[in-house]
Amino acid sequence: MISIHVQILLIILFLNSDCQIIPRIEECGLSCSQGIHCKSKPSSGIFNSFCHDAPASLSSMVLKSMKISTVMKCVQGSPCSLHLNIKGTLSLDENIRGLEICSLSLDTQQSQCTNVRFARKKSKMLNGKKVQVQFNCIEVNVAQHIYVTMKTVPNYCEVKLSQEYYVEAGMFDYNVDRARKVISVNVSNFLRDQDYYVRLCHKWFTCEDVGAFAVIKGKESLKSVSLKYSQLLPCLCIEGWLAIPDARRIQLCPFEN
Repeated sequence: MISIHVQILLIILFLNSDCQIIPRIEECGLSCSQGIHCKSKPSSGIFNSFCHDAPASLSSMVLKSMKISTVMKCVQGSPCSLHLNIKGTLSLDENIRGLEICSLSLDTQQSQCTNVRFARKKSKMLNGKKVQVQFNCIEVNVAQHIYVTMKTVPNYCEVKLSQEYYVEAGMFDYNVDRARKVISVNVSNFLRDQDYYVRLCHKWFTCEDVGAFAVIKGKESLKSVSLKYSQLLPCLCIEGWLAIPDARRIQLCPFEN
């Protein structure tokens, strides 16, 4: 019996073309580079919603390079949860006391805001230096469409970063058995209690069914299914998606080359 074993780890995150495994953390938190002590507290976002004219000495580029990714918080004995991992770079300035990071769910219109403050004495000594702020305590769900903003405190007009982000995750590990004409698919790195659909399809302009889809139960320990095929055509793809409304589908086409 001849078999080809291929392992491909696949995570597709909206607005990020790189393939990677979702990093795992045991606890969330806030960190700042340059040895600066910073602390965070929840904020309503109301008091910082109106902007002021920035001082003439303050550059509009004082805040830049916001990057968003997803991390999975896993604590022993509890279900894992997804969190936004938000990074931004700020040039320290005497006119800036801190940052406000907010996330808005475009599906539910619910928002979460966090106020980040720097130790004033240390930040004054490093005036003009760039500090990277990382915050990963905003919990999200798979398939959420999120709008993230980062503003200075006080909120200066024209000094703001914003980005839309789509939360999605999935990891394929598959094995092709040419003798039996079977593709075995293992799925991992999705949240417990979430079912996952997998099917084979022929990808033309859209992905057309090749037989029925299989269901991988989130509560079951075995996260694999076997799918039969008739021919290994270049258009034959593996498609997977979470069993939730409007979930985006991940397609993997290993035979197209």
